[in-house]
Amino acid sequence: MTTPTVVLAGGGSGGHISPGLAIAEALQDVANDLASHFACSTRPIDAHMLRTADRTWTALPAAPPTIRPIGAWKFASGFVRSTSRAQEMFKEHHVRAVVLLGGYVSVPVAHAARKRGIPTILLNLDCVPGRANRWLQPRADTVLSAVPTITPMAETTTGMPIRRQAQPPAPPDQCRRMLGLDPDRPTLVITGASQGATTINQLASDIARHKRSMLQGWQVIHITGQHMVDDMTHQWADSGIPAVVESFRNEMGMVWGAADLVISRAGACSVAEITFAGVPAIYLPYPHHRDQHQRHNATAAVEAGAAALVEDQVEPTRTLPELLQVLEPLLRDAALLQPLQKAAQDRCGGDAAHAVASQVINCLK
Repeated sequence: MTTPTVVLAGGGSGGHISPGLAIAEALQDVANDLASHFACSTRPIDAHMLRTADRTWTALPAAPPTIRPIGAWKFASGFVRSTSRAQEMFKEHHVRAVVLLGGYVSVPVAHAARKRGIPTILLNLDCVPGRANRWLQPRADTVLSAVPTITPMAETTTGMPIRRQAQPPAPPDQCRRMLGLDPDRPTLVITGASQGATTINQLASDIARHKRSMLQGWQVIHITGQHMVDDMTHQWADSGIPAVVESFRNEMGMVWGAADLVISRAGACSVAEITFAGVPAIYLPYPHHRDQHQRHNATAAVEAGAAALVEDQVEPTRTLPELLQVLEPLLRDAALLQPLQKAAQDRCGGDAAHAVASQVINCLK
């Protein structure tokens, strides 16, 4: 007998793959006779995360829409080829339902599912729904949102699904020890999420070279993305500040669990994982999104007193003074950091993976 399968469609960043992995884990808990399979992008980060999680996937040649002629041709061509490949995937894996995780990969998968009469569940992940999700909303059979949205999107707000490897596995001192750090030393995490962030890395470089004195007594975990890991490893070593520098870490729960303070982009998944771990943060939202949705993702934490927001002005020399104005007092005076830590702890927890999995099971009945 062929095992029925649920497809989780989304990709291009860890922010799409991570919630999908959480839902797949929850489905495995509640329906072990149901398989899961991912429809993702061709970006290496997708394959890396899915391979590490021991999941199966189909990479689709989808491309984001753009008004540039060559980009528009790539989008149209990718849409047609991805729709065809998705239909083949549905047949091959006996697909019974599709969870749309948003973004350009979801669109051709939704189109193929509609043609075959396969039920779809859209899970919106951002406070500001993107173009793909706005297009998918009237076409999906069920619409959920992981977070409250600035415009009406879904009747049900579930919370963000958090995969197990993004949940702290142990108390802070044990997480630090697992990472090879001093278990008793306060720890600053710097990350630009799964793809890295050039401007955040440049800010970290400036701090390591010119502001190392404010980090005395601290240690650093810096997730750089692919292109700056070697450079930042040398810079932190030269600074004399103990640091673990990695291009990417799949087990982010260990990182969040080790942290006393985080500097991060404000992607919806990053914000949710940091919130789940109960860690205060300084968010630098990605500055080039027209709708500024990362700024909205961080708003609830900032309003709760669990985070601060610093505008990334693209040029690090302009951003650094504002960042230092927020960061330096928190590093130098534990009494100033404690209220943020308490506010963050008051908001911690809240994994919604099983709630979304229940919605999937209901659509199969």
